[in-house]
Amino acid sequence: MTEHRRKLGAEGEEAVARHFEARGYRIEARNWRCDVGEIDLVVSCGNLLVFVEVRTVATDFLETPVLTVGPGKQHRVARAADTFLRAHFAERSPDLIRFDVVGVRALPGAPPELEHVENAFVPAWAF
Repeated sequence: MTEHRRKLGAEGEEAVARHFEARGYRIEARNWRCDVGEIDLVVSCGNLLVFVEVRTVATDFLETPVLTVGPGKQHRVARAADTFLRAHFAERSPDLIRFDVVGVRALPGAPPELEHVENAFVPAWAF
């Protein structure tokens, strides 16, 4: 990954973190990594824990960047979330868990545009 793309991604994740904080969420983790994957943001509000995948683009080529989170990425995020839960909630799992995707369009000279999709996907282990 180029330095430009890394910086763009970090800026998008920061915008999304501010988005959640402005709505009363607490940031639990950023860029949490384990051997099976990475979770961009983990946020909580009351008894709800949300795993957030952030997709940032600097173009208007795609209709929406959230479409880039396909089944493979969903599977990797879900596996990483399972590892996160085992590491941080060994005694008791949160009452509610949600998987969100936030697309960020960061065009030069314009404020970032966010598209927040709550409950964007449900992992297979949730059933």
